[in-house]
Amino acid sequence: MRFEFPSDLGLAVPVVMSLLSLRLFRLAWRTRRAPELLVGIYFLLVPFAISLSIRVDRFDAAYAEVVRIISNALFTSGGVSLLLFAWCVFRPDSRWAWWLAFGGSAALAATWALGMPLGLYEASTSMFLLLPAYASYLWVFFESLRYFLLLRRRQRLGLADPVITNRFLLFAIWTGGVGVITLMGVGGSFAQLMHGTFHDGGALGDPLVLGITRLLALPIAVSIFLTFLAPARYHAWLRVGAPAPAS
Repeated sequence: MRFEFPSDLGLAVPVVMSLLSLRLFRLAWRTRRAPELLVGIYFLLVPFAISLSIRVDRFDAAYAEVVRIISNALFTSGGVSLLLFAWCVFRPDSRWAWWLAFGGSAALAATWALGMPLGLYEASTSMFLLLPAYASYLWVFFESLRYFLLLRRRQRLGLADPVITNRFLLFAIWTGGVGVITLMGVGGSFAQLMHGTFHDGGALGDPLVLGITRLLALPIAVSIFLTFLAPARYHAWLRVGAPAPAS
């Protein structure tokens, strides 16, 4: 694969997210908790998937199908990790959420695998196989927003920790930002398909979508940082003026 600068400076994003993933993996190892592990998997795989999907044409044409298979595998694994995260964090006692998480994960894996014998990865349109995986982003966003609104009401009564309440808000911000970028990419890709200009990566490589993505990158990055790496003084600031816990 050939590299092009300065456009390839964006490859620093997967590297940085990998470092965050390592931190989450260490935390998961110490606490033996699944949520940190699952989010770490998402941050490790999906940024690399995006980078691969918009650079398929940089590879020799003989390897394009293999690159698409790998890219879709990374996206699919990220979708599975978010499905399982949504279930175990937000609805661990819900039967329908269990079926959605595990049944959806099996369906995503089957969709990816069936694409190979059917020859779907021979064409750039194989990225549309990922539409069900993208739905996992929206599930986490809506659940995060729902929990934030619920805990905000409880916090006013002194029944919720402001740090925990804020964490759900931060989750809603970065998953919402990722959701917006994904929806723009999907919508733009369908538009390209209708006009016969579709190519690998679809609208994710479109200058307009890239421009909006860069604008959204700052609030996404800040919310991710404050979710997982916030300094103690930020948590102290959140607690200033918060209602005292109910006795």
